[in-house]
Amino acid sequence: MNKKNNDMHLTLFQRLKPEFKQKLEDYKLNYPYTHESIITSFNTELFFVNVRYGIADDACEACGVKYFGDLFEQSK
Repeated sequence: MNKKNNDMHLTLFQRLKPEFKQKLEDYKLNYPYTHESIITSFNTELFFVNVRYGIADDACEACGVKYFGDLFEQSK
């Protein structure tokens, strides 16, 4: 299997940019239940279009981005 095919099977958490993993970990201190919902979703979903709107909105707020797709590494 080539690199492109391997990228298709990564969870959103695996594709999450490192700086946002840290921001989400920091977010956990004040919002543990929201953090848990975000992490659970990111560990089960492969495509960001499948994440519920509320979870995507919470993740954007926690990481300080406007566009949800900016949280993730580009597929190669």
